[in-house]
Amino acid sequence: MSDMTIEQLVGYKNLVITQPRCPYCVKAKQLLDDRGTEYSTLVLGTDLEKTTMVEFIEQVTGQTVRTVPQIILDSQYIGGHDDLVAFLERQVDDEEFSDFEL
Repeated sequence: MSDMTIEQLVGYKNLVITQPRCPYCVKAKQLLDDRGTEYSTLVLGTDLEKTTMVEFIEQVTGQTVRTVPQIILDSQYIGGHDDLVAFLERQVDDEEFSDFEL
């Protein structure tokens, strides 16, 4: 069991913290795969203690989380699966309007 430190977690640009048999973790990774986003995966209980994950996200956001997946993209905390869906939809909306001339 390698327990990562918060300092190590901060170093990840794109990160998905998952757990075995977690359907939303699978869905979240599929969304990123479909977009060709490269990311690292850390598995709770194998790569990372849950207490470290909770402390890390508390430090980053001030929020206490107890669920997976926990997702970080471009070194920004996104949240869980539903947060990722909302984030990606906002990105698509932004892209659609980026070349829109008034």
